[in-house]
Amino acid sequence: MIVYYKKLANLLMVAGAALGAMLGLIHYRGNILSNESKVAIFVFALFIFSGIIVFRFIAAIVCSNKLKAIQSRLYVDADPKGFLEEFEAVNAKVPKNLAEYANGQNWISYAKEALGDYEGAWNAIKDLKPNELKIHALTTSALIVNQKANLRILMRDLEAAGDQIDDLRHLKELAQNRARMLYSNLEQQIRVQENRIAAARGKEDTDIKYLEEEIQFASNPIYKKEMQVEAAEFYLRRSGEDKEHFEKAMKLLKEVVEDRKGLYTEKRADELMKNPESVYVFHS
Repeated sequence: MIVYYKKLANLLMVAGAALGAMLGLIHYRGNILSNESKVAIFVFALFIFSGIIVFRFIAAIVCSNKLKAIQSRLYVDADPKGFLEEFEAVNAKVPKNLAEYANGQNWISYAKEALGDYEGAWNAIKDLKPNELKIHALTTSALIVNQKANLRILMRDLEAAGDQIDDLRHLKELAQNRARMLYSNLEQQIRVQENRIAAARGKEDTDIKYLEEEIQFASNPIYKKEMQVEAAEFYLRRSGEDKEHFEKAMKLLKEVVEDRKGLYTEKRADELMKNPESVYVFHS
């Protein structure tokens, strides 16, 4: 977490060094330069080094809490605009070959997606090549590829979304022996994305119950609203066959606008409730 707030961390470590030096001076009553003992110089340096170490630990905690607070604006408060205002400039200072930078761009992409800026969301991650990242790249790769698949579905480019799902399958194979938890998560994400594509196409074999379970257990308001809108659109595509489908769609859309956060999904829900015929239908 320090990499996001390097300047703050450096200032804290300088403060630690200064405090360590002050404690060393107090310990030797200011008699350092004229002290003939080599041990005294070593101990004085140890005071400074200890101060740096302690304050680096403090810096890690401070930076971690600061990052969590900013992330909370996006994933808990569903305030993507506020998140971007605080974080976009921060991530721009992170070295671009680090996984932390890719993670940050993934969050930025998600925030822009939540505002309906699909082009900006795609631009935030389109040039990232997760397989070239340094350190713990497998998890980061999965996040980036999954977000690319997500955006392609939202941008209605289902063929490109399918290509990203193929990449997710490849990552799942890599994770099978290296990261069992990631392997399980990828299995779930692939299933979700495949059913989102099927729902977008209005296919009969869509496992809509699985997508409804995603809605039920979603703790992220942005993700939950997106899934509610997509499930509603699926039901609207099939509402000509069953009046119950129309009623389910309207119920989902009403839930989307109950607690407004200024998200694009709420505007889309308003549009669909006012004009259900505006549902997008793919022709294959």
